[in-house]
Amino acid sequence: MKIHRIKHLKGIRFIVAIALLAMAIITVALVNVAEAAPIAPTAADPTTMPYDEIQAESAAHNGIIIDARNKRTYPGLANEAIERRAVTLNAVGEYVEFTVPRSANSIVVRYAIPDSADGKGLTAPIGLYINGVKQPDLIFTSKYAWIYGTYPFNNNPGDIRPHHYYDEVNRLTPQMSAGTKVRLQVESNSTAPWFTIDLINFEQVAPASTIPAGYLSLTTDFGADPSGIKDSTTAFQNALYASSSQGRGLWIPSGEYKVSTWLQVRDNVTLKGAGIWYSKIHFVAQTGNNAGLMGPWNTGTSAQNVHFSDFAIWGEVVQRVDNDQINGIGGAYSNSTFINLWIEHTKCGMWLDGPFDRLMISNVRIRNQNADGINFHKQVTNSTVTQSFFRNTGDDAIAMWNDGGGGFNTFSFNRIEMPVLANAIAIYGGESNIVTDNYVADQQAEGGGIHLGNRFPGSRPISGTTVIARNVIVRAGSQDDYNNWNYGTGALWFYALDANMTGTIRVEDNQIIDSNYEAIHFIGSSVTNVTLNHNQIIGAGTYAMEIRSAGAVTISNTTATDLGHGSILNCRKDFAITDGGGNGNLITQTPVCPEPYPAPIYEH
Repeated sequence: MKIHRIKHLKGIRFIVAIALLAMAIITVALVNVAEAAPIAPTAADPTTMPYDEIQAESAAHNGIIIDARNKRTYPGLANEAIERRAVTLNAVGEYVEFTVPRSANSIVVRYAIPDSADGKGLTAPIGLYINGVKQPDLIFTSKYAWIYGTYPFNNNPGDIRPHHYYDEVNRLTPQMSAGTKVRLQVESNSTAPWFTIDLINFEQVAPASTIPAGYLSLTTDFGADPSGIKDSTTAFQNALYASSSQGRGLWIPSGEYKVSTWLQVRDNVTLKGAGIWYSKIHFVAQTGNNAGLMGPWNTGTSAQNVHFSDFAIWGEVVQRVDNDQINGIGGAYSNSTFINLWIEHTKCGMWLDGPFDRLMISNVRIRNQNADGINFHKQVTNSTVTQSFFRNTGDDAIAMWNDGGGGFNTFSFNRIEMPVLANAIAIYGGESNIVTDNYVADQQAEGGGIHLGNRFPGSRPISGTTVIARNVIVRAGSQDDYNNWNYGTGALWFYALDANMTGTIRVEDNQIIDSNYEAIHFIGSSVTNVTLNHNQIIGAGTYAMEIRSAGAVTISNTTATDLGHGSILNCRKDFAITDGGGNGNLITQTPVCPEPYPAPIYEH
């Protein structure tokens, strides 16, 4: 959770090689032209995904639509649904039926069911039909969902404030063509009192890959068990050591591999699977420092030339413990790549502690975490997260926590849905970082969609030129119960908590849509050297901009429409707004500072 305290350890295919090279070029180019002309608007396209995503409320159904678009006070079952709507089924025979939009052979269903009385999780089947033909039931569980209380949360249903209700189930299916009907239906054996269906993803999954020439095999050469029954920890660790010492790639054949502790990763490891739907590492530990692929950690060094690709990591983490290192991937990696990975049910998808340089992460899926999706922590430089997909993280989806320094990092072309705590994208200090062409939606509590902050112990203040460009931010911003603020947090917000924010900040060509409170928010001591250019604010529950710090901003060609209460809330007299022109009536309206803070108004 990103609040004023220490944060502990916490459809297309992409041509990866070209994408990584392009990102390196773009990163350098954006930094070098930071003072040049505005970046041309090419806003992030939320439809660019390797799967089709269909909301349950848009499908045929005979259930009840739950809807929180006009009442977004967190928490709530409807609030945590993507687009703030879902369908609840609570009687035998009730169903949601989806139509497959194009060829697919897999499904991912996002759902919620009630928790068990002891907090350990309820499990219940639901019927699955494809064109009317009964398939094996899908099994829903609340084991990895439903947490309670305040930070750092627990699994005690007797505590207050349940939240983080949703989880997902996935399956390869028989081949389906466009127009195929896929039905989820409550059956007589569906023992949960109710089933809430949020969405389904349809994807055409390619066949499993085969072992490349010259690779070591995890099963043939080291005896690992692909059934997931026997513990493969020793075999896997020996295989990783051999990959490093021999400079040969290590192949993970199709199957599930049970692992009970850390797997240490050294230099020159290449770890490749048959595909994210086929090769799975299953870390079974729930607490302690004993899960995940782990490079050097807090040693001041990093693993060099490490390459992970084409496999999944599944955990068994059901409760957040910040001091535990039970993440999908941890440690430090330089001159390395993580490509086409799928990570679920770990504490963090990747908690990466520097110093390290030039790590490129692309086309990863990180979902259903107890804490962050990816965090660049401690002196990370020249590294990227691009073309990746995040959903239902328990803290920031992707963050740069520049503890001790770091910078020249890029987050770009990512899709983020439903971070249930903190921010979709966060930059905590650092030099000349870049956030471009991302789509973020439905952020929930104690944060916003995109955040820049001078905050947290050890962080170097924002410096150089920070670029926030061509992002789409939808239904973001929240109440902040931890700080007891009596006003909302912005969809895009700047927080000068531990130091004045004086670095150059360029905010260009972004769309901020249907914000839960204000669209843009300045708070803290002083925020200066900010330029807003060619941005669109389309709907906000309260104001286009809320100012609660000293500082200065220049605004040009930025427009705001469909505002709940007006253009600018300004409760400070020492914040200067320079009108660069082209802003419509955004700046000409007289700023206000109402007390009490007004309730948001939404148009639906």
